[in-house]
Amino acid sequence: MEEIVIEVPREEEAPRLARLFQEDMQDLGVETDLDDLEGVAREVIRGTRGPDPDCLCFVARLSEGGEAVGVVVANFNWSLKFAGRSLWIEELYVTPVARRRGLGRILVEEVLEWAEGNGIRGVDLEAYRGNTPASILYRSIGFHRLGRERFYYRLDESEYLP
Repeated sequence: MEEIVIEVPREEEAPRLARLFQEDMQDLGVETDLDDLEGVAREVIRGTRGPDPDCLCFVARLSEGGEAVGVVVANFNWSLKFAGRSLWIEELYVTPVARRRGLGRILVEEVLEWAEGNGIRGVDLEAYRGNTPASILYRSIGFHRLGRERFYYRLDESEYLP
């Protein structure tokens, strides 16, 4: 039986996290630059490792010291809906060879456990339309669907999203 390990990534793992981020974006049909994503990964790791984190990042490994095969990233917000601090799960991704082992669930539960122990009032996330496995996962954990549309506005000339 596998020994699933969930932990904060180490700084030297930024290239691996960048590759996981890029895999996820490729699955969505979004073109990204690996160097840009490595910069994001470095910032996320640094932001998580401080005594007063400004984001959260956990990785899943199939064994102690093994390569990261899953990642979750959450950002802090102020929420009117929750009347206090909240988290937004920005990224949840498990590489295809490691799926169907409960890693996504374990990563989300790690964020929820951290949130409950640190005064967070609620957690938001989104799943892409048609991503039935994600929808089933989130509902089974206790998330509720909101009747909203999400919009975005890019501040540079690149247009990544289809």
